[in-house]
Amino acid sequence: MILEFTAGILAAGGLAWACLEERGRTDGTKIQKIAKYSGLIKRSDKETHTIHLLARRKREWGNEFVYRIPLGFSFDDFLEKRKKFEDGLNLKVHLWDNIQISRLLKLKWDKTLLLQLRKIANEPRPRKEVIMDYDGALIIRVYRTPMPKEINVTIEDLDECKGWKVWIGTDRSGEKIYLDFEKRPHVIIAGATGFGKSEIVKLIITILTHIQPDNIKFHLADLKGGTELGRFKDMRQVLDFERRPDETEAMLERVKNDMEETLDWLYDNGFNSVKQAGIKERHFVIIDEAADIANKIKCVSLVTDIARRGRSAGYRLIYATQYPTNETLPSQVRANVGNRIVFRLETGAQSLASLDEKGAESLPEIEGRAIFRQVTNKIVQTPLIDDTLINQVVKVNLKARKEDFKREEPKKRATSGRDTIIIKKA
Repeated sequence: MILEFTAGILAAGGLAWACLEERGRTDGTKIQKIAKYSGLIKRSDKETHTIHLLARRKREWGNEFVYRIPLGFSFDDFLEKRKKFEDGLNLKVHLWDNIQISRLLKLKWDKTLLLQLRKIANEPRPRKEVIMDYDGALIIRVYRTPMPKEINVTIEDLDECKGWKVWIGTDRSGEKIYLDFEKRPHVIIAGATGFGKSEIVKLIITILTHIQPDNIKFHLADLKGGTELGRFKDMRQVLDFERRPDETEAMLERVKNDMEETLDWLYDNGFNSVKQAGIKERHFVIIDEAADIANKIKCVSLVTDIARRGRSAGYRLIYATQYPTNETLPSQVRANVGNRIVFRLETGAQSLASLDEKGAESLPEIEGRAIFRQVTNKIVQTPLIDDTLINQVVKVNLKARKEDFKREEPKKRATSGRDTIIIKKA
């Protein structure tokens, strides 16, 4: 018994020492080696240039490294190798690569010591994640544990959303990220099939309906045949629901006419926006699978006009596509849309079309993982809303009578206060 206990102490002490020695070979040292072995190095006759460490910062979630990139390389060169950096930092060469020192410190020093050590040695170590950024220097953030792969939505989460702010995800630190449609009225959503594009559209509609049931109007075009957004079509807030490109063009034409009527009223009454005029109503034009109307010049023109002039009139655009290209995402639309939610894409070219830079093609193959872009990019895990919760919100907002299923006529605005001439028949 004494011999076994002594052996356990020596084993624990040896493993702790080995772990500490291994921690001495920091992630920073590994990163520099990975950069060298990945070809991110410049050689001249006299010297060799690779990334140079400028700063290392310990964070609660892991470590942050700042490097100077050698001349001749760009941030994109490193971003393309992100997966190699992540795999290299998770490579297990020694037994102690799989052992966390914090677990050794919690050992019970009794006859079960050896059994505890074996269990610790066989435990899978959380996979580190690597996030890269650039602000004049290369920033590499190494997170000790991965982001959650799934976040579920509750009715309490819906209740937390106020005004026109919608919860669209949680960032790497666990902070909830909101999209405020009153500050930035439009959003582009892109992503390959199966990664969460349509799910986030349904989440946005559900939250907005829940928090603004009396002030919101929807104009929906589900060009997947109505299979994704069809559940919302009978809500009293839905003025239009279209399933085909030709029908969508007619819908956009009606939206433009209504928008121009509102803009004329604002001009006549001296207001620069519906917000200044105290009008609470907001219209959301949502197109799911916008690639199907990209070859229709009239549709593209109408969408561009809504993106350009919609904010003042209270019209918001949500433009979603799984095939983002320069054709399906016109430059005029991108120029007027500040918000982007981009899920994993197939190519760097698609990422460029969506974000104006690469990166979405390097996202992990996890449903709901996305890049949220306003001024800068932020990695988020978007929430998954259950059909039961969607149906709960839809049920309390169904149209009450058959007559309500007709599209509502645009509301007539009040006159500007000028005298009205009434002409009577003789």
